[in-house]
Amino acid sequence: MKLMCYRVGGTPALGVASGEKVIDVGAAATNLAQALEPAGLDAIRKRLDGAAAGHALADVEPLLPLETAMRVFCVGQNYVEHIREMNMELPDYPSIFMRTHASFAPHGAPIIKPEVSDEYDYEGELTVVMGRAARHVTEADALDHVAGYTIMNEGSVRDWQRRVAQVTPGKNWERSGALGPWIATTDEIPDPAALTLETRVDGEVRQHTSTGDMVFSVPYLISYISTFCALRPGDLISTGSPSGAAAGFEPSRWLKPGETVEIEISGIGTLRNQVVAE
Repeated sequence: MKLMCYRVGGTPALGVASGEKVIDVGAAATNLAQALEPAGLDAIRKRLDGAAAGHALADVEPLLPLETAMRVFCVGQNYVEHIREMNMELPDYPSIFMRTHASFAPHGAPIIKPEVSDEYDYEGELTVVMGRAARHVTEADALDHVAGYTIMNEGSVRDWQRRVAQVTPGKNWERSGALGPWIATTDEIPDPAALTLETRVDGEVRQHTSTGDMVFSVPYLISYISTFCALRPGDLISTGSPSGAAAGFEPSRWLKPGETVEIEISGIGTLRNQVVAE
């Protein structure tokens, strides 16, 4: 099941994308967090029985699969080959930073290259969506707390990222990243370590890898983060980007206005955004 936040006729809605249609399921949950809880997903599945498609997918405006109260935990340097291309050592612990809601654009909307930088990079990432509260969760139980998965373009402004040890300034430019197009529930993704991730810029493949190349697995990341804070339904954990980012080329292949970035992950779909100048 692909759970989608969208807008039609100026009104935000919650639906399930099925083929080229979107089925409205908003009556099953009052907000996205509630929809992602086990009871909410069950209510949505029941509502799908015999439901007619409400809209053509092409006629709706995708919205972020993220509410303002939800948090976004990002993991840096989590693919072996990416760490090697950046001439760094494999880490002992995950590098974790936060991103704001305003730093993301939804599927199909423009992403913004900052005026003050020419080092704007793409980063395709598998992103975990929590469905149950999690605190001090073991790795063995971690996936039981997941509602599904989405895609992130963790767009980075590299020169601002490198100015100091903390990467936050390079990761939170307004609408520099993207999320979507929807949340694929766990019944469609039985093993998050067995997916193929591919990033394309104007159709050219830049990143292509298996999510099995992660240094720290999805269960480990959930367990680790839940040790220092309580995760809540709707919180996101983006699991890092593989090799092939613009910064890894010689010379670097930074994004330019007019280019289109597509990130495809098997079992989920494709996140697509065009770069525009600030």
